[in-house]
Amino acid sequence: MLVINDLHLSPNRTGGTTPQSQQNLRDYMRERFQFLLGLGQSEVVCNGDFFDGFNVDTAEVVKAYQIIADWLHDNPQAKFYNIQGNHDWHAAGSKLSSWHLMNHFLTSHFGERVKVFDTGFEHVSGNTYCIPHMPNTELFNMEIDKARRFDGKGCFLLLHCNVKNKFCDERDHSLGITDEQLGNLMRAGFTCVVGHEHIGYTLRGGRVIVVGAQTSSSISDCIGDPSKEALLIEDGTATPIQTQCTADVYAEVDWQEDHVPAVKFVRFVGEASAVQAADVISRISKFRQGCGDDIFVVTNAVKIAGHEAMADMAEVSLENVKAYDVVAAILKELTPEEGRVVRGLLCQQS
Repeated sequence: MLVINDLHLSPNRTGGTTPQSQQNLRDYMRERFQFLLGLGQSEVVCNGDFFDGFNVDTAEVVKAYQIIADWLHDNPQAKFYNIQGNHDWHAAGSKLSSWHLMNHFLTSHFGERVKVFDTGFEHVSGNTYCIPHMPNTELFNMEIDKARRFDGKGCFLLLHCNVKNKFCDERDHSLGITDEQLGNLMRAGFTCVVGHEHIGYTLRGGRVIVVGAQTSSSISDCIGDPSKEALLIEDGTATPIQTQCTADVYAEVDWQEDHVPAVKFVRFVGEASAVQAADVISRISKFRQGCGDDIFVVTNAVKIAGHEAMADMAEVSLENVKAYDVVAAILKELTPEEGRVVRGLLCQQS
């Protein structure tokens, strides 16, 4: 089984882009998905965040459907498993997401060869189980509790949540798992395979595997991550498979440097005085206008003397910031009665 996650098809990136480079990025992400399917595995599971948003353009849904359908037609024994991530779900449960729409057509056409996981702790295939993104922390914790009571010896548990994330407290849009919960799942026998975070790493002697995204869709996906990997689960072992070398798609360039490598993502760095600030902006803007649309995103991380805090902000992942649930933080400060009133108003607006 090949495990992929955080495909973020139909990405919505606006800063440092042009309308055409945005479209080129969307096309590129679909091509990369085709590449991942073509790695030759009979079972492929997407561990959350198939699309970049709850509601993407219908044409993007059709194109994604066709990629999967063609792969299934070309590989008669193949199966595709789709696990719900936080981008695949909406707080108003009555609303149909682009992800659910695509899955409906896939399951209608291919039957048991396509399976969708969006309800709780479930068996996926062989020695692999999953807990999809859940509507809130309480429900997520309940599903983890079910899993820890299960005999998971020699099994893998796929989750879509934060493991190490300072933005994780007090929100339901993007769930987090605690060290205690990870320990309980490991004592039950599971090796935890986690999607959601885009930079991969392992913990607890390899028993917790944060796979990371297989393809960079933003500057923040590239910073500090030399390569991207998928995960092959076979014969009780998990083996990483490199899917992208970051140096092939990303470059940090001093703002005064004339040569810029032919990559997909460019981040201008270096230092400048306050007097040079206007020159920095002008130079980067001219580069964006003249570099063509094959460079998807260009960002400015130049440190201006006296404005170091702005450079620090450039290191914050957009995924983390977007995931922070402001409403949950506000509700925490209200009385139970005030909270009920606010929730009622929010439901009316939905």
